[in-house]
Amino acid sequence: MERFRDEPGYKYAFGAVLHRGEQVAVKCPQCGGLAFIYQGEERREVRCTACFHHEKEPEAYRYAASGVCESCERWFNEEVKDRKQLAQRMIHIRCPHCSAMNQVPLRRTLTCRGYDFDIRQGRDPVFHLDLYYLDMFRGKPVWALNRDHLHYLIDYISADLREKPGTGMMRTASHTLPAYMKEAKNRAAMVKTLRGLLHKDT
Repeated sequence: MERFRDEPGYKYAFGAVLHRGEQVAVKCPQCGGLAFIYQGEERREVRCTACFHHEKEPEAYRYAASGVCESCERWFNEEVKDRKQLAQRMIHIRCPHCSAMNQVPLRRTLTCRGYDFDIRQGRDPVFHLDLYYLDMFRGKPVWALNRDHLHYLIDYISADLREKPGTGMMRTASHTLPAYMKEAKNRAAMVKTLRGLLHKDT
């Protein structure tokens, strides 16, 4: 009987992997080869190992018009979302307090992007690229973020007895796995699928 002691926390969550300085394997958008997403100095980046394609996470800006209303003399700071106005230095905007029209400067500030760091349909949440270790099992995606994650999945799914860590943590690394990956009836086929992914880049 194979025993497996699960790991605590969200060790294989997309954000956690990058935060630890590890990489996420994806398919290059140019050549389809093996590329890696990693945390750069300022933003996340993706680099291909075959064609050397390199891309940085797009910057996100907040545009705001702020000033003192000429009519009611109250301060306002309104976010501007109209794409037609974003190229202007000065824009006309209504005061949120009295509705008087004012001409004020448009300010652009770099913001931190908020992501839902879940992998959806086998794609990363930043660049929306297919994961490199991705296959289908009865019409449902089976994926791993990198080779370490792939080894973890093979060990976890092939185990006859799965134990939680003795740390008292409620959540484990397997917590987010879909039910079809954990079911005993799918064990042999799932392990075969994952082993196939393991030999993908050899």
